[in-house]
Amino acid sequence: MSEPQSVFRAEEELLHRAKALSAESPESLTASALHEEYRTLTERYEVMLRESSQLTRMSDFTQSKLIKLQNQLEQALTESKENLQKAQDANKRKTELLSVVSHDLKSPLATVLAAVQLIEMGEITAEEFPVAGARIRETCERMIDLIESLLASSALEMGRMQVNKEDGDAKKMLAAVIEHNLARASEKAQRLEMLAEGDDFTLFADKILVQQVLENFLSNAIKYSPYDTTVTIRVIALPETIRFEVQDEGPGFSDEDKQKLFGFFQRLSARPTGGESSHGVGLAIAKRVVELHNGQLWVESELGKGSTFVVLLPRKSEA
Repeated sequence: MSEPQSVFRAEEELLHRAKALSAESPESLTASALHEEYRTLTERYEVMLRESSQLTRMSDFTQSKLIKLQNQLEQALTESKENLQKAQDANKRKTELLSVVSHDLKSPLATVLAAVQLIEMGEITAEEFPVAGARIRETCERMIDLIESLLASSALEMGRMQVNKEDGDAKKMLAAVIEHNLARASEKAQRLEMLAEGDDFTLFADKILVQQVLENFLSNAIKYSPYDTTVTIRVIALPETIRFEVQDEGPGFSDEDKQKLFGFFQRLSARPTGGESSHGVGLAIAKRVVELHNGQLWVESELGKGSTFVVLLPRKSEA
């Protein structure tokens, strides 16, 4: 017999016994008989209370289990929705990747192939070859840069990017990036001005990845700034953090551009001023790298008034 049925049966028997006792005539009930009946009723009442209490505890336990199962179900549903969204995002990313590969790699390869064919047919003379060779080299460099960015993007998405942190000099990191971009800026008559504030520029970080972020910001500043302008690069040593700033005199960003600035494969309204290529991956990678260092990244910009990209990195690793 189940617990609820047992309680109901005990209650019915107690009620039946009480009714039977009340139906008997007072003359037929002796003191000893009344005492016996009272004892019997008391025992049955105690049984009923005990079983009722047990049933209540079981009910509370069952309710607690149901609430726990409901919470687990809701959590599983939430995780399922999140996994579905991740799968949809991954599928979208794959489609975007195929589009980039088919366009941003196919077009340069076609250019290189055409140049090689002209050389084979003798259409390009020995005097013209240095110019053609330079174009082929530049095109190949752009393709390599894109492939490296795509590989870095894939490594980030799969959680396979290695972060090797060690103490380094943030000022020297920035100086190396500026040195690497001097020739590119010179081609557009641009000036690169470096400013350093503070004394101790020690930064516990992955030097290569941090320089990759700064390289992206500086190369973009050069790419999107007009000819004969100045790009100002700052490194500021704060008590707990190192702050990098790359300020240009470019077109700035609209509010719409700012919303999608650090997403993968985003096409913005701004266009390079010297015919350079842009594949919309670098800023997204920079954002992920800064996050891996527990840092912050943002842009300060007003349309038509230039932009300042800011990176704030903690000096030390979190415990």
